[in-house]
Amino acid sequence: MDAVLGRLQQVVELLVVSQLDCVNEWDHQTMLRAFEWAQYCEQVHARSHSNPALRSALESRLHDTNQRLRETLPSYSPVMLSELAQCQHKLLVNLLRNPSSPSSIIHVFSLDRKTAEQGLDMDQIPVITGKSALKLLCCSSDWTSYSGLQNETEVRGKLLKEHLKSILTQYGNENSARILLDSILHDSAGKTENLYGVIAAALLASDDDTNNVSRDVILDWLQIHDGCLSKLCRSLPPRLCCALSRESVTFRRGYCDVLKRWANNLEYDVMHSAWVPTCSITSEETVTFNVLFDRFRALLYSGSPVKEETETKLAELKVESGDFDVKGISVWTDLILKLKV
Repeated sequence: MDAVLGRLQQVVELLVVSQLDCVNEWDHQTMLRAFEWAQYCEQVHARSHSNPALRSALESRLHDTNQRLRETLPSYSPVMLSELAQCQHKLLVNLLRNPSSPSSIIHVFSLDRKTAEQGLDMDQIPVITGKSALKLLCCSSDWTSYSGLQNETEVRGKLLKEHLKSILTQYGNENSARILLDSILHDSAGKTENLYGVIAAALLASDDDTNNVSRDVILDWLQIHDGCLSKLCRSLPPRLCCALSRESVTFRRGYCDVLKRWANNLEYDVMHSAWVPTCSITSEETVTFNVLFDRFRALLYSGSPVKEETETKLAELKVESGDFDVKGISVWTDLILKLKV
């Protein structure tokens, strides 16, 4: 027990050191050993769930260690017992935030199977590293001053795409890539606007991935997660959705389906002679008629083949809804009349 508690104390101290300038002295082996210790701490935490005595001892030692470190470092933020469940994640976040971190941290992102012999769980490495990095990168972004993507958002998107490509290339495992995206979505804690901006940047990022495997994985993930594609389209300005439509036929079709659902959630208000959102539909699946108009207008100004496909789709939807030529009966007729298609 004493050995376990001693290692716990060392790991907590390790988390502190990972935020200091002295971390620049770590070589590759030290970096790997640090993550090995962090993984050990996660395993101890997992065992404590079924061992009340161990849990009590961990809480006591953690309390004493936090108190001692707080006395030494006034700015120290105590480590909670629950945080030990994601000790590797916490360590990596600290290192990524620390400008003094050595270049050896980069090797954590490109470990090969031989490293498994040194005690690290290779199946979790892509998810841990990607989740940690993207949690930092998706934490802030100002959309109010820009009609498109910021430079920093583009960088974040490229990093996400590189993580996904690394996972798919080294492990050939699309499931791991989806787990990474699931983890990032979960960590966004409801604040998904920044996340969707990064995802859009990843979809638009150009590289040597001629097969667009990472893009396909992202698009598949968006479509199988209920509401994610709709939320992404809703959070992005029309010009960005048009850019994505030009880049990907899959996105273009998905975007068209989203616009169709939004339109079908409108009903005609005879008293006000206007199309309004259906009261029974959640706000996430409704937009105003003017928003719908702006979206389709942007597509019509996007050039070939988006323009022609949009015109064809609008005509098909008008026919499907009864092919009326008077206002107030079909939302598609009214859109076409206003768009002057």
